Amino acid sequence: MIQGRRGFTLIELLVVIAIIALLMGMLVPALSRAREQARFVVCKSNLKSYGILAHMYIEDNNGKMPNAWTSFYNQHMEYRNEPHRYCRWHNPDFDLEKHPEYAGPFWRYLKGKDIHICPSFFGIAREYGPSHPQHVASVPIVPNYSYSMNSYLSDKSVANIKRHGEIVFFAEENLWITPPYNKYAFNDTAMCIYEQWDSFGTFHLTRDPEKGVVNAVFLDGQVQTVRREDSWRLCAPDGESKSPLIDQ
Repeated sequence: MIQGRRGFTLIELLVVIAIIALLMGMLVPALSRAREQARFVVCKSNLKSYGILAHMYIEDNNGKMPNAWTSFYNQHMEYRNEPHRYCRWHNPDFDLEKHPEYAGPFWRYLKGKDIHICPSFFGIAREYGPSHPQHVASVPIVPNYSYSMNSYLSDKSVANIKRHGEIVFFAEENLWITPPYNKYAFNDTAMCIYEQWDSFGTFHLTRDPEKGVVNAVFLDGQVQTVRREDSWRLCAPDGESKSPLIDQ
């Protein structure tokens, strides 16, 4: 005699479902952290390339540093009298791959390298872009770049820079203002720390966008993780002389 096959009871099914839910609850955050860590590593690689290419630019320009305002784009946004000048970072009309007429002298070193945007920045841009200071609602949020240059290094001779491992070259900023750290948000290719105009960002490796870290490449080519509190020390430690690491 063949006995009937016994099925699962309702209690057994509920237990299995609960176990699966518990495992998923443990697995999803771990996968999310792994994805963010991978994006973080790609961002570091991007900035490493930025440092290398900037030094190529320096070698080709008699030891002179790029200009933080006009080496990426050929004109400072304010000089163009753009009604949407603070939206240039996400305005498709200023995608330099499609509009090379706006390209500055540093762009030819970066062109085609696909290293202009941190992978994590796309999510940050979607969430915080529409509310960035002086945003024009008609301009789409399509990031063109996400890194900015330490403005104190603009047009200076690299020979006059001391202790290259202690001063930031390029770094990431936030899209929002958080007094007293910064008075302006990410809106151009220059990071201006004087009087806390700008500061390092806080959006990597965190659930709280105010408490994270970002990446920065230093003049010696090293890429390091930096915190917002490091901004003044690593970009403009002395407001009177701009920086004690630079011979005026």
